[in-house]
Amino acid sequence: MTITLSSHSSQQVKGLGWWNVYFIAKFALYLQGTIDFHPLENIALALFLLLPLRSRLLAAIKIVIAVPAAAWLLHYDSFLPPLDRLWAQMNQLMHFEWGYLFELAGRFFSFQALLGLFAVGIGYYLLNRFLRVSVLVMAAMLFFSLPSGQITPVIADQGTVENNTPITRPAGNANTNANANANAANVPAGTDDASLNQYVTEFFSRESKRQVLLDDNAVNAAPFDLLFLSICSVAWDDINIAGLDDHPLFKEFDILFDQFNAATSYSGPAVIRLLRASCGQESHSQLFAGAPSEQCYLFENLKQLGFEENLVMNHDGIFDNFLELIKTEGNVVADLMPQTGFSPYQKSFDGAPIYRDKDVLNHWWQQRQQAGSDKVVALYNTISLHDGNRIIHGNQSTGLVSYKLRLKNLLDDLYAFFQSLEQSGRNIVVVLVPEHGAGMKGDRMQITGMREIPSPSIVHTPVGLRVFGKNIVRTGETARVASPSSYLALSQLIANVLEQNPYLSGSVDPASLISNLPVTPVVAQNEGSTVIRVQGKNYVTLDGSSWSEYPSK
Repeated sequence: MTITLSSHSSQQVKGLGWWNVYFIAKFALYLQGTIDFHPLENIALALFLLLPLRSRLLAAIKIVIAVPAAAWLLHYDSFLPPLDRLWAQMNQLMHFEWGYLFELAGRFFSFQALLGLFAVGIGYYLLNRFLRVSVLVMAAMLFFSLPSGQITPVIADQGTVENNTPITRPAGNANTNANANANAANVPAGTDDASLNQYVTEFFSRESKRQVLLDDNAVNAAPFDLLFLSICSVAWDDINIAGLDDHPLFKEFDILFDQFNAATSYSGPAVIRLLRASCGQESHSQLFAGAPSEQCYLFENLKQLGFEENLVMNHDGIFDNFLELIKTEGNVVADLMPQTGFSPYQKSFDGAPIYRDKDVLNHWWQQRQQAGSDKVVALYNTISLHDGNRIIHGNQSTGLVSYKLRLKNLLDDLYAFFQSLEQSGRNIVVVLVPEHGAGMKGDRMQITGMREIPSPSIVHTPVGLRVFGKNIVRTGETARVASPSSYLALSQLIANVLEQNPYLSGSVDPASLISNLPVTPVVAQNEGSTVIRVQGKNYVTLDGSSWSEYPSK
């Protein structure tokens, strides 16, 4: 098929040929809302492909240029993060096992997508015998370039909690800055770039003034232990996908947060935020520049009250300098509990051994009961759910089937551990605080397991607190924290537990423990990306200045 430019010209413009399949496939994805479509750039590529070249060398050079240009344009049309973020993570990717890297590559192309591409190819082959497909493709691109031809994707809300939820001013020594707390839920006047940029700037300005102070009188109160369960890769969305919403573990908590924001989708920043929870939310870049003051370090504040530090993991903490990060940026000085004697349960994404949670926790608990310390604050970190892990002697896949099994095993282990704590009769408060979700569902901006952007489903994590102790009675039902919350609220909750000390009265009143928790609007950050929730809708920026509504699927 040819398109004649002029009756006086000896040269003819050939059609797009099999490149038509490329553009038709993009039309289909665009109409489905899977990708965006930039008419000007796509028309430019099509015109470049239509250039008539007699020289075989020039024609070959054209193809060499066109293939990477088409690949770049496909990414540009997609909602995926910028390519520079991929290059920034290249050092970490090189530590992944080859099998995991191939699996990640395969997630970009589903069987249905390949089948659809095959159907488009066959359809083009048949229609090209009767129709000028290249003309139709060019006409379609011109149509999409017109304002009337643009299709606006339907974006559903990701949540109904507004950022103007009222808050209650805390009382006593464990308090936050009143003015910053009162203004924490301000919303911008509009959702244009300037308004949202100003909103984020003012948010961090207010957060820099907020802090929680622990009650000094807690030094002489009835002693008890504090255990923080820092879990990698589990959010409410992942639990729902795995069908484990009704797991008995979640019925064990005295307090549950319904709208907790992990504020990041990476482990290192998440643990730093937990360890510096006594101050308001810091920007991502500030996390690696030292805390604004010593008061920010939660564990340091607890050490001042007589708590001894313990550090426990089911992995070696070497990948991405995780262990070193905890010590330098989280100000944890305790040595990692030795891992000798444990049998590997999983092999991680980089080939390192991972130990079963019940084995590590039970070992720590046995040591704790034999120790002479009056009170201990312990951090337990587990990566049993990290994407790319494989159960040894089990299902070797790392996808959703493997994740469901690993999540059930983890929840079962924690539930059994809770029973052991209850049977021991010792005084201990346990806080479940996952780092971030696993992104098992994926969306238009990120494939399954990808966490480059702290999307709403990834940062919405299940956080809860349980008070264990002999003859401790709970007054009322499990208390639910409905307001948008983050680590500052968790620090305030610990302050409330210290102040009320249920081990003196023999009872715990969950409702009173959450009566003064500070609200923190949803702002989540990684390097190169920020996601916020404003008036029930989520917005994302990948360059720090221009914003778009986060796609719902």
